Amino acid sequence: MIEWKADHLWYHSETYRCFGVDIGQRMTILRLDDGSLLVHNPCELTEDIKTQIAALGRVSCVTTVNQSLHHPLSDWWLVYPDAYFYSAPGLATKRTDIGFDGELTSTTSPRWRNQLYQTVLRGNDQNEEVVFCDPNSRTLMVGESLILLNHGSVLRRAVGKVSGCRQHAQVPLTQRFQIKDPKLLRRSLQEILTWPFDHILPVHGDPIYHDGKTKLAEAYGWLLRR
Repeated sequence: MIEWKADHLWYHSETYRCFGVDIGQRMTILRLDDGSLLVHNPCELTEDIKTQIAALGRVSCVTTVNQSLHHPLSDWWLVYPDAYFYSAPGLATKRTDIGFDGELTSTTSPRWRNQLYQTVLRGNDQNEEVVFCDPNSRTLMVGESLILLNHGSVLRRAVGKVSGCRQHAQVPLTQRFQIKDPKLLRRSLQEILTWPFDHILPVHGDPIYHDGKTKLAEAYGWLLRR
């Protein structure tokens, strides 16, 4: 578990393979004002992870990023029965085995209102993703819509170079091809770019340090300049 901001925000990365290349997958944990923990994009729940989380505090909320990343949820649902579980748009229909307490929308949940910014990245109606901003650490948390592969194995860095996301964060081509309504996506991005953040923690790839707004705008320049 990496402490991103002291006693406030942590993340954990685990293996996630895409076309045979480990691009990693990131879970983020935030301490809310009441001292409890919000877990975003939960990872595989190992004994080690449970121990580390127990040392941090009580899990009160578990949130998901999109319809694709949800496989470890069953274990979390069983281990943390008192937590509130929130689905990304459309996920509750797919995971009927989880008794979600609500679906995340572009309206910030009352459970973390005035603590986090929240919206849904629109435009891809098949797999909309939830985006959070933590003003305390000035960090944006995005899903699979942005990636940077500048570290790790030689193969991982080579893939980053070939795909153009080694030196600069980019929108994966798979995400660009799925965009059905560019206008909706542009509106979402315009909202996000008003938020107070400097850094970005994507679900996959490397953390993005400093100048986050500029790097996000550059990654979506092909859309924002239209």
